[in-house]
Amino acid sequence: MKILEILTPRRRIGNLGERAAVRLLRRKGYRILKKNYTALGAEIDIIARRKDITAFVEVKTRNVKYLGYKEARPGSSVNAEKQRKIIKAASYYASHNPSDTRLRLDVIEVYTEEIDGHIRIKDIKHLEGAFDKNTAFDKKYAYIRKKEGSNL
Repeated sequence: MKILEILTPRRRIGNLGERAAVRLLRRKGYRILKKNYTALGAEIDIIARRKDITAFVEVKTRNVKYLGYKEARPGSSVNAEKQRKIIKAASYYASHNPSDTRLRLDVIEVYTEEIDGHIRIKDIKHLEGAFDKNTAFDKKYAYIRKKEGSNL
């Protein structure tokens, strides 16, 4: 049984965030190529294409109730080790699916809140070009790059 098929409360929240991320990407004109792509022991939540860009997207979902108290921004959990794994899987995907598009590594942060026992999306942020090889292999690791359109 795949781990993604086990619906723990945490996985349900993650699924909610990933569905919201897919909707956001589609609204922005992206075509979803793959969801939950796995290769070389790593997983990429979403692979999407728009015009001349293929985006490898990591989705992080957090409850706003705990932000700043127990947790930092959702994207901050995409540390250098996680970035290296994503880059490895993205490189593998790109080598097996040749394209003339630019490759970009994004993070989508999904903020949820609970109202009357129901979890809903409060906000969603698409951080384009959130990281690249330089941040993934930098010992000091500066969290998020603001430069858009970076290559792997």
